[in-house]
Amino acid sequence: MILSCNNIKKSYGANLILNNINFQINKGDRVALVGRNGSGKSTLFKIIVGELSCDEGSCNRPKNTTIGYLSQQLALKEEHSLWEELLEIFSPLIQMETTLRNLEKEISHQSNTHHSQKLNSLMEQYGHLQEEFEKQNGYGYPSQIRRVLNGLGFKEEDYQKQIQKFSGGQKTRIALAKLLLKQPDILLLDEPTNYLDLETTEWLESFLLNYPHTLFIISHDRYFLDKLVTQVFELENKKLTVYQGNYSDYVRRKKENLEITQRHYQQQQKEIQRQEEIIAKYRSFNREKSIQKAESRQKMLDKMEKIEPPTSEVPTLRFKIQSQIKSGRNVLKVENLSKSFGEKKLFSNINFQVYRQDHIGIIGPNGIGKSTLFKMILGQIPFDEGKIIWGHNVYSAYYDQLQNSFKKENTILEEVWSAKPSATQTEIRNLLGSFLFSEEDVFKTISSLSGGEKSRVSLAKLLLSEANLLFMDEPTNHLDIPTKEALENALCQYEGTLMVISHDRYFLNKVVNKIYKIEQGTLKEYLGNYEYYLEKIHQKQLLEKSQKIQPTINKTQLKQERKKIRENRQRIKKQQQRVQNLENKVSKLEGKISETEKIMCQPDFYNDNEKAVKITKEYEIMKEQVKIIINQWEEEIIRLEEIKEEGSF
Repeated sequence: MILSCNNIKKSYGANLILNNINFQINKGDRVALVGRNGSGKSTLFKIIVGELSCDEGSCNRPKNTTIGYLSQQLALKEEHSLWEELLEIFSPLIQMETTLRNLEKEISHQSNTHHSQKLNSLMEQYGHLQEEFEKQNGYGYPSQIRRVLNGLGFKEEDYQKQIQKFSGGQKTRIALAKLLLKQPDILLLDEPTNYLDLETTEWLESFLLNYPHTLFIISHDRYFLDKLVTQVFELENKKLTVYQGNYSDYVRRKKENLEITQRHYQQQQKEIQRQEEIIAKYRSFNREKSIQKAESRQKMLDKMEKIEPPTSEVPTLRFKIQSQIKSGRNVLKVENLSKSFGEKKLFSNINFQVYRQDHIGIIGPNGIGKSTLFKMILGQIPFDEGKIIWGHNVYSAYYDQLQNSFKKENTILEEVWSAKPSATQTEIRNLLGSFLFSEEDVFKTISSLSGGEKSRVSLAKLLLSEANLLFMDEPTNHLDIPTKEALENALCQYEGTLMVISHDRYFLNKVVNKIYKIEQGTLKEYLGNYEYYLEKIHQKQLLEKSQKIQPTINKTQLKQERKKIRENRQRIKKQQQRVQNLENKVSKLEGKISETEKIMCQPDFYNDNEKAVKITKEYEIMKEQVKIIINQWEEEIIRLEEIKEEGSF
C-alpha cells in the first residue's frame, strides 16, 4: 500500500462535496479518477497532497513517500529561464558534481605533495561519491531534460527564454516537465492533456506507460485513460466506486451493474406488491388468525432491506442537432489555397472537396493553422491565393472554442436568444433546460460562467442555427465526459456536414469518417476515423523502415520505378475523371429534382392526373438514379484512395 484514504468527508458550507470516501492504492497502480465537473475530483487531490483539510477522515502513506501534483495552479519562478527552472530539479546532482570536481583538484594537489595517507582518504571519498553520482545518472540529466522538453513540444531556442514570456498552456507543459523529471513515488495529474496537441499527448502516453511508480490521473481524455490505467475510481453523488480495468471496461461494467440493479429492484418491487396483496387479503377476512398472519407478514416486509431505484441524481444532457434545409451533394471545394503571415508561409496549395454528410476531423500540431483555415473559409481572414467554392443550399454555423462572439454582459438567456430573436422566451428556456440551465441559472451573466458552462451555451446557440454545415473548433474542451458523450451521440445522428478541429481521439474515432492532417503547410486526406489514420501512418513507417535496410537500386530498377510512378499518375488521373463525371451526373440530376419539386408544389399540379402521375414517376426514377450514382461514386472514391496508396507504397 502506498496511499489510503479512509472515511473522507468534505463540505463547503452547507454543500456536501465528498462523503465517506474510502480507497487504497498500491505501489505501481495506475488509477483514473472520473466524474462530472464539480463532483469533487480536484478537491480530493488537494486533500491527498495537503492543500485542503478534510472535515472527517484521513489520508495515509508510508514515511518518506514522495508525491508530485500537477494542479491547475502553477508554481513557477517567472524570472527563471526554461532551462534554469528545470535545472533546479537536479541541484543535488549539480552540487555532487561540483564536489567531485573539487575533489579532483585536491587529489591532484596531494599527488604532488606525496601525502599518501591524505591521498588515499580523498581517493576513497571520491570513489564512493563517483559511484553514487553515476547511480543517479549524474552524466545523463542534461539529456533527460532535453528529451522531456522535446517530447512536450519545446524547441532548443526556447531553453533560454524567461518563464514569464511563455503562454498559459506552455507554462502548464513546463510544470508537467518538472514533475516528469522529478519522478515522485505517487504522481497526481489533473487534466495533463489540456493544452497538448495530438503528437505531444501521444509522447506523454508513451512516457507514462514506462513510468516506474504510481499514477493517479484526473482526465476527460478517454483514449488517454484507455491506454494508461488499470483501475477507475468514479466520484458520483458524493461517493466513490472502484472499477477494475481501463476506461472502456469501466463504462461496460457500470452499464452491466446498472442493469443488474434495475432487475433486482424490479424483482423486489414485484415481491413487495405480491406480499402487500396477500396482507390485504388476510386483513379482508377479518378473523383473528388471518389478522395475525397479516401482521406477521407486514413485520417481515418492514424488515426487508429495500433496494434503491437505480437512478442518478445527476441530470443528463440530451439534445439533437438538426438542419432545416438539405444541401447539394457538393458542399465545399477548396482549390490551391495559400496563406502567409509576413515571411511565415502557413499554407501552400491546399486542395480538398467536402461532400454532403462528410464528418471530417482536422488534426495537426498546435499553431499549424487549423483555426486559421476555418476562418479563411468563413471569410473572417483573407487568403493570399486560391479559391473557395460553396455548394448549393449550404448554410454554415461556427463553434469557436474561444467564444469570441459572446457578449460578456449578456445573461445566458439573452445570449442564446440573440441567435434566434424570432423564438419565444418559452422556447429558449426549454432549450436551455435541455442543456442543464434551469430556473434562475438562465439569468447568470456570461462573464461569470465556467469553461464548461460557456461550451454548453455555444452548443445551445449552434442548435438554433439549423445549419447544414457545422465548423467546430475544439468542441470537447472544458466538457466533462457525460457531456462529451451527449455531443458525440448528437453529431453521430446529425444528417448535415461536419468539419471539426479536435485533439480528442476518442471523439474523432466515434464521430468522423475522414481525417485531414495539416502538416508543414500541406493537407493529407485519410478516408476513415482516427484508428484508420493511425493504421496508415504505421504502415508508412514500416515501409520507410524496410526501404532503409534495402540495398540501393540499380539504373534498370530506377527506370522501372519511374515507369510505375508515371503509370500510377495516369491511373489516378483517369480515376479522378470517373469520380468527377459521377459528381456532375449527381449535380445535374439534383438540379432536375429541385425543378420537379417546384412543379409538384404548384396548387394546380394534380388537376391533370395523367401528367401528375407521369411527373411523379419520373421524379421517383431520378431519386433512385441519384442513390445508385452516389453508391457508384463512393466505390470510385475508395478505389481512388487505394490507387493513391498503391502509388505511395
